Amino acid sequence: MNENKGPFIQRIETPEVKIPNMMRKMLDLHHEPYFIKDLDSRFVYANLAMAKLVSVKSPDTIIGRLDNEVQSKVFDNESSVIQWQTQDQKVRCSLKPLTHLEIHRGSIEHPFINRKIPLYNDSNECIGVACYMKNLEVFSLNDLLKNRAPGSLLLSKPDNYFTEKECEIIFLKLQGMTSKDVGKVLNLSGKTIDNRLNILYSKAGVSHFDDFFEFCRNRGYDCYLPTKFISSKIINFDKEPEDFPRW
Repeated sequence: MNENKGPFIQRIETPEVKIPNMMRKMLDLHHEPYFIKDLDSRFVYANLAMAKLVSVKSPDTIIGRLDNEVQSKVFDNESSVIQWQTQDQKVRCSLKPLTHLEIHRGSIEHPFINRKIPLYNDSNECIGVACYMKNLEVFSLNDLLKNRAPGSLLLSKPDNYFTEKECEIIFLKLQGMTSKDVGKVLNLSGKTIDNRLNILYSKAGVSHFDDFFEFCRNRGYDCYLPTKFISSKIINFDKEPEDFPRW
């Protein structure tokens, strides 16, 4: 494993991921990208659409490798690689699906929704993570603040430490917006935003923005995109997306 770019996932003895031939053939025919990883976050399956998405010649270029071992611009960003493997680990540990928005201008033409779910064997053991991706060709919030937001944005709140309303302020502030500009987006005064920020600082046990940023980063709130900032006509976050497959 690459010590510089490789993440923190400890290698242990893991069960082999055996993909039924029927499933493999079905996923091979899909126009949307699909891939499957084992418990070490190593690719064990990718269809041709996935290979095209990351601009490699064939799925064989991906299979058997970690993210940072794939020769593609998409995987050149160390921060994104760490986020992806953090997401894989969260799905494996929580045994719950995770949905996030990926924005990678310069390496992928369109933003896309990435949904990861735990993959089980016949013994009901989690043996990896399966992923489905779908293009999102419409942006809101001024193209997510002109791409200042992180490349990988969680669409599920990391935990319940902050409320959804608090997360709206946090997201905008972490993108470098002034309290006045945050207020304009949320239809509040700059003074109200400052007051609420002081409450958030107290809640986090800090007194300075840099410390607050670090607190949010450690809990995953720096990558959480509140549902308010994407139109519900594009994605319904309150229900399972109807066009996501259920394995």
